[in-house]
Amino acid sequence: MGGPPGLVICSDACKGLEKAVGAVYPQAENRECMRHLYQNFMKHYSGDVFTDHLYPAARSYTEGMFKWHMKKIYEFDPEAIDYLQQHHGRIWYRCGFSELSKCDYLTNNVSESFNAQIKKLKGLHLHELVDRLRELIMEKRYLRKKIARQWQDGILPCVMKDLNVISNNLKVVKVVACDDGIVEVTILDDWNNHRRHIVDLENHNCSCREWQITGKPCKHALAWICSNRGLQISDYVHEYYFVAKFRAAYEGRVEPMPDRSSWPHFELGFKVYPPILGRREGRPKVQRIRGCLEKNSTKKQVKCHRCGAFGHFAKTCKEPELGQN
Repeated sequence: MGGPPGLVICSDACKGLEKAVGAVYPQAENRECMRHLYQNFMKHYSGDVFTDHLYPAARSYTEGMFKWHMKKIYEFDPEAIDYLQQHHGRIWYRCGFSELSKCDYLTNNVSESFNAQIKKLKGLHLHELVDRLRELIMEKRYLRKKIARQWQDGILPCVMKDLNVISNNLKVVKVVACDDGIVEVTILDDWNNHRRHIVDLENHNCSCREWQITGKPCKHALAWICSNRGLQISDYVHEYYFVAKFRAAYEGRVEPMPDRSSWPHFELGFKVYPPILGRREGRPKVQRIRGCLEKNSTKKQVKCHRCGAFGHFAKTCKEPELGQN
């Protein structure tokens, strides 16, 4: 794959993965999933201030709004900022995103969705697992290829639908033109506050930076486009959201394969043995341990009858045994 311009890799707070991404893709933008960051952060800090300002700081497209939310957190607990800088140094806020990728996702829910699809396949042998993954990807690519054939040329239908919904719910206060294609747009935000930004239609940018990062016109740009006859929203959407790009992405195919009995045999000159690993007693776990912020999480604490501490059983206790009074 190499290192194409605008490459973004988003992962959780895994230290080993962070080093591997930096070594293999040194030019890529290394982001951190906000959901995993928030989950780890709330284990150490809790309160309404963090709930009200941490996620809004990550959603802020401008550096000024990001610093304002972080200042509120700093005033409440300065150690929380030190924790974020020490343990979460990757990019998790939109104001730090590059404008090349045209992607403003804060979480890696795409990979979580993939993990949910292959949940029943994880118990298979390695060659069976890889073959089932191949079938899954082959079928998914063909399905999207058929969907793309039904669409007409232009912008993706889902993108146009979202932009039309936003344009129908704008709270425009006023639009003041400065030059051809350059205007000041004042609208009401979700808290009924007046927000004024500069829109440049020719260069496809806005001072709120949402247009540059996502590639789709923001509320301020839509307010100016919809107030001028002859301007079409589709003319100001980035080419990444065109049906032609979607078709090109799924133009190829994953070649079909026969079963294992028809696979060619090779003599490697050596024999690969399974690793020498010990195995714990009992049935291996299939369900992962859910976090404290997830639904159906295990909130019941177990107590060790050997040392009296919480979080483990007596069978796995490594603490010295309590003496009798």
